[in-house]
Amino acid sequence: MRTPLYALPMVLLLVGAPARAQAQQAAADALFDSARAAMAKGALDEACEKFHESDLLDPAPGTELNLADCEEKRGRLASAWVLFRTVEEKLAENDERLPVAHARAQALQPRVPKLMLSLEADAPKNCRVKDGAVDFGSAAFGVPLPVEPGPHELVVSAPGFEPRLFRVLLVPGEVRALVVSPGARASAATPAAPEAARAATHEEPAPSNGKRTLGFTLSGLGVAGFGVGTIAGALMLSQKHTVATECQPDKSCTAAGLDAAHSASSLQTVSNIGWVVGGAALGAGVYLLLSSGGSAKASTSLAVATTPAGGRLSLSRSW
Repeated sequence: MRTPLYALPMVLLLVGAPARAQAQQAAADALFDSARAAMAKGALDEACEKFHESDLLDPAPGTELNLADCEEKRGRLASAWVLFRTVEEKLAENDERLPVAHARAQALQPRVPKLMLSLEADAPKNCRVKDGAVDFGSAAFGVPLPVEPGPHELVVSAPGFEPRLFRVLLVPGEVRALVVSPGARASAATPAAPEAARAATHEEPAPSNGKRTLGFTLSGLGVAGFGVGTIAGALMLSQKHTVATECQPDKSCTAAGLDAAHSASSLQTVSNIGWVVGGAALGAGVYLLLSSGGSAKASTSLAVATTPAGGRLSLSRSW
């Protein structure tokens, strides 16, 4: 008989399913063998992860029994205890591994730390406690809960309350009672929008980075200009002193006096330019810095003037 065309997808599905199962089983076997090798070398973290992946691909009591043994050896006593009990429930009564799983579970039970949570008297009844990825509800309070040995960070929360953190360190075999509660009652007010908060506090907008950068650059140029003007002015006074010494009232001068007079004239020009440029640049820089972060009600005025002795810069700002 010919197979109808509409039956082909079902046939392909039935043929493909065993192939996928075989591929998963092969991968599970490879992971199991690699886990046993890692465990022989003492690489317990690697071995446990591979046993776990192997069991996900092809669940088997033998894999879970090895995983339980691995978890116990790396100190995860609660996980190992649960796995030994799970294997015990899966095995048939005549399975030779059943007494092994039962004995290991019984030996582990008193070593597993237990944490018994309870609420403070005034705490809300709908509190939840989160321990890493494990989330306990109100039904867990008052029950000794098997947990792993080591440090735990418990976050207690409830609707309308701030979360609260509790830290506890448990050792093998310990039974710890811990009274918990959430934090303070949360504020009912909702955070204001950034624009509303700025308007309410009259906060000025953040200054423009480009404007401030230019302001700092011009201010630095202005300070340099003042430096040039000051140095040139000092040298000019020195040359004028030489002129006064080397020249007579009738304006007859020695060669040194003539050179000093010429240098004094040039230095005065340089000094005046340095002061004018420095004043203008510094004034513009300061103006940009002040106006970049100012409010609309603020006003800034700048005035630069030259004088026979150099220059004058005046800056005023009002609010």
